[in-house]
Amino acid sequence: MDKCHCAQIAFETIVETAKSEGIDYREIMERVNAGNTCTACKSYLIEYCESKLELQTT
Repeated sequence: MDKCHCAQIAFETIVETAKSEGIDYREIMERVNAGNTCTACKSYLIEYCESKLELQTT
């Protein structure tokens, strides 16, 4: 799974937006309502964002 189908947003877009705005990815999730409608992607989305952002900080 690589996107939230309900919000029509790719996980990578959330990561890139969070990095470019210098804010937590969870703020972007809230802004676009990702992972909140059917919640099927939520665990995948969180794992994806945390793994991508962790790789960027090491």
